[in-house]
Amino acid sequence: MNPWIMAARPKTLPAGMAPVLLGLALHLSLGGSLNVPIALITLLCTLLLQISSNLINDYYDGVKGTDTEERLGPPRATALGLLSPKQVKKGFLSTMLAAFFLGLILMAHGGLPIIVIGLSSLFFAWAYTGGPFPLSYFGLGEIFAFIFFGPVAVTGTWYLQAPGVTSVPTEVLLVGSAVGLISAALMGVNNLRDIDSDKKAGKTTLATLVGDWSMRKIIVLFLIVSQLIMLSLFKDRPLSILIGLIPLGLFYKYWWQLLGTVRGKDLNNTLATVGKYLFLFGLFYSSQLIWKI
Repeated sequence: MNPWIMAARPKTLPAGMAPVLLGLALHLSLGGSLNVPIALITLLCTLLLQISSNLINDYYDGVKGTDTEERLGPPRATALGLLSPKQVKKGFLSTMLAAFFLGLILMAHGGLPIIVIGLSSLFFAWAYTGGPFPLSYFGLGEIFAFIFFGPVAVTGTWYLQAPGVTSVPTEVLLVGSAVGLISAALMGVNNLRDIDSDKKAGKTTLATLVGDWSMRKIIVLFLIVSQLIMLSLFKDRPLSILIGLIPLGLFYKYWWQLLGTVRGKDLNNTLATVGKYLFLFGLFYSSQLIWKI
């Protein structure tokens, strides 16, 4: 595999599309019309930020020695010496600059709220594993995954389609929270897989704080609550509920496995499954928000 593709981790990108899809669907469901150029730029900026975050993680975990030959997750280009730290650093600076310059269009369109969201997203993409207080090393990974891939991403996408509104509808915040919980579950599986190597490296995550079994229950709780939130929004539309539950029906066995014996490298498959589930969750519920069956 090309080392740049390895470092960018393209398999993670569909999951990042879910909050954007839901934000656009919410705007349409509330009677708005789609601004296609802004929607496409929003999606592209989101993907660039996610690629930046992946490259930043590859770089910092490599130079700090967190990624070792004992790593159970997908191989990292920096740690394996396939790309030099200098190359990877140039890579994430380039993608962050691209996101920033594209984001200027969104900032001009959306004003101060989008300026705050855009600049804070860039900062925290770096601060997650970089800087003097890397968030992922202090048990804050799930919290920031929830915030930035949940309410911030959904509300920001929705607001860009209707700039200047003075209040955020409750359903926008609820949908953002639902998708954010799945993003937090995704981060949780990642940290559960790496619990032993993170302990050895002195990296504090929610998994190392609460332990293996408690972390498994927390992840499943995140997934259950996210569905309950969406079911509350569609309580008067039983057919939409059934359609929205299709992804859960496709993947529920993996959640049972998570409460069972799946461990080590086998959690890579669970991680990929949660990512697919997140994308399908966004896709199916977006369709029901728009078509109102």
